Amino acid sequence: MDAGLAGLLGGVIGAAVGAVGATASAWITGRKAEKQAEIQSETQLRQALLQIDAERTRALRESRKSAYLAFAEGCHLVYGTLSEAGIKLGGIAASDPSEEREERRLTARCLCSEALNRRLDRLQHIVFMEGPSEMGRAAQAATGALVPFFGAVIDWLHAVDNESETPQHGAEQDRAHGEAYGKLLEFLYAASDATLPDIRDR
Repeated sequence: MDAGLAGLLGGVIGAAVGAVGATASAWITGRKAEKQAEIQSETQLRQALLQIDAERTRALRESRKSAYLAFAEGCHLVYGTLSEAGIKLGGIAASDPSEEREERRLTARCLCSEALNRRLDRLQHIVFMEGPSEMGRAAQAATGALVPFFGAVIDWLHAVDNESETPQHGAEQDRAHGEAYGKLLEFLYAASDATLPDIRDR
């Protein structure tokens, strides 16, 4: 083979190899850039989804806190009003002047009426809707414990009305008072647990 032809052939082959190498290198670089863009896109999507989930969880926690606080405040108002009525009734003694006895009795009656007129059912329904289900049960237990407390105060009031009160009336009111307070505390503890920063949509 002649040297010129060999040089020409070598040049053509070298150019072909160079072109194939450049094409392969460009293809590899393109695939690498494409893969990096895909990874970056997936990472951004994951971060966006995490941010959305964090915002949704924060909004849920704040909504629950508001519902639980409103219910706890309403429940505490009823509890406090009944407690005040019990204090008034407990301060009545048979030896008291009739005007003083009547004033305490009427005040206790007004407080019982006020407690009865405070509506907790709407607030309790909101707690049920906000969830989780254990909070609905805790709200129901707190509301339910107010019923015997109210009943004990009313029984005591009727006994005072009839001048037939006994120490048993005060003792029954104290027992119901303690149970109602305990259920309110259980609700508050459950509310605290349900609104911790790591809550999940349950």
